[in-house]
Amino acid sequence: MNIMLTSQRLASVEEIQFKAVLSDLDGVVYRGEDAIPGAVERFNLWQKQGLRYCFITNNAEKSPAEFAEKIRRLGIDCAPDQVLTSAEVALDYATKKYPVGSGAYVIGSASLKARVEAAGFELVESGARVVIVALDRKFDYTMMTTAVRNILAGAELIGTNPDVIRPIAGGSYEPGTGAIIASIATSARVTPTILGKPAPEIIRMALEVVGAEARDAIMLGDQIDTDIKAARNAGVRSVLLETGVPVKGTPSTMPDYVLAHL
Repeated sequence: MNIMLTSQRLASVEEIQFKAVLSDLDGVVYRGEDAIPGAVERFNLWQKQGLRYCFITNNAEKSPAEFAEKIRRLGIDCAPDQVLTSAEVALDYATKKYPVGSGAYVIGSASLKARVEAAGFELVESGARVVIVALDRKFDYTMMTTAVRNILAGAELIGTNPDVIRPIAGGSYEPGTGAIIASIATSARVTPTILGKPAPEIIRMALEVVGAEARDAIMLGDQIDTDIKAARNAGVRSVLLETGVPVKGTPSTMPDYVLAHL
C-alpha cells in the first residue's frame, strides 16, 4: 500500500488511547469462515480489559444473532446486541417513512426478507412502495427488471450499502451489494438511498450500543470508501487495517491511523 502521508502508521493499536471499539467484520475479523490472524486474540484481550465493542457490517445477509453466532465460533465473545448490520439502519429508515403494510420488493437473503416482513412490510413483486437491495448471489436479469419496474412506478430504491467488492476466503474477492444497486439505479435513472457505511447513522447507532462518545471510540475498517468515510462522517477516529481490500490510488478520505494487523 502507498504510505498515506496524512495518516499515522501504528506498530500496535495500543499506541492510541480509546474506551470503545467499533469494528467492521469482513477483512478485519475474518475472511470467509476463517479468522484473520491476531483478531481473536486482540478482541479477547479487550474483553478481559473491560473495553466495550460493537461489530458493524454492511453485509445484510444475516441477522445480528446469526453474525454473533459466527463470531463466537471464531472464539470471540459476542452477543446479538453487539452486532449492527446495514439492514437494521435501512429498516429503521423505511419504517419511519412508510406505514405498516406497505409493499416492499426485496433483493437479498431469506433472512433479510424475513426481517423486512417482521418490520411490518408486505413482500410483493409489483406495486411496491420501496425496493430494498442487499447482497444476493442469485441476482439475475429478471430480478433487476422487477426492481426497475417498481421504481419507475414510484417505489424508492433503498440500498443497504454501496460496497462494490468484498473480501472472501483464500485471499480473493467477489462483487458486493453496490454492484447490484448500481445496475438497478443506472437502468431506472434514479439516485438510491444508501443507509449503510459510509453514511454515519450506523456508527451513531453503534456508539449508543457501547455507551460512548464519538471522541472516545475508534473505528476499525479495511475499506476507505465505507469504513473510513463513515467514521469521518460520524466524528470517530479511524484505523485502516491492511488485512482486507487493498487501497488503490490516492483516496479522497484518509484514515487517522494505518495498521498492518491487529
